[in-house]
Amino acid sequence: MKRTQRNFFIIMSVMMVIYLLITRLPPPIALGVAGAILVVVLLLAAFAYDFFVARRLRKRQRWREAADRYEKFEKKLMSAPWLRATVMVYLTIYTFDAIAIVRNEIAQSLLNLDEFATAERWLKAALERDLQYAEPYVNLAAIAAIRRDAVTARRHIARAVGLGYSPEGAQKVLRRALARGNAMENDSLDK
Repeated sequence: MKRTQRNFFIIMSVMMVIYLLITRLPPPIALGVAGAILVVVLLLAAFAYDFFVARRLRKRQRWREAADRYEKFEKKLMSAPWLRATVMVYLTIYTFDAIAIVRNEIAQSLLNLDEFATAERWLKAALERDLQYAEPYVNLAAIAAIRRDAVTARRHIARAVGLGYSPEGAQKVLRRALARGNAMENDSLDK
């Protein structure tokens, strides 16, 4: 079983246990349990405010502001280990390490700013936290493809797919990265 399948199974199992617990308890107790779970999720979401603001900024393509917010949140996570529990609010099937997720998000914002060297450092920092996290490998492959390093791009994409990343999704990322690399090369030739 691949890690992504296992993580998906864990997430779904926890959700099923909560559902079964709430539906099997007497209504007043079930309401109390559901209320307690909701309060915990809202508290965790409040602590992860910077993460959600950064995600919204990224959707609006305000890359620099998003990267700054993600960095602020990463510092908060590093200073207070208990805050890593906020990962329950923004789970992924690729990893349960909150810091690795945030570092990958920082790198994606920097990648959009064409700050490839800095993005690469953040991706490697994410992989230091979790070597089995597929998304940083995809982003490293994209950077390599933009730089026209086919061997490195293939190696990283193969690792990501081996860790459970969708082959079709990986191909889309590589196509966009190659097109971007071509556009950047054409722009430099035109100047």
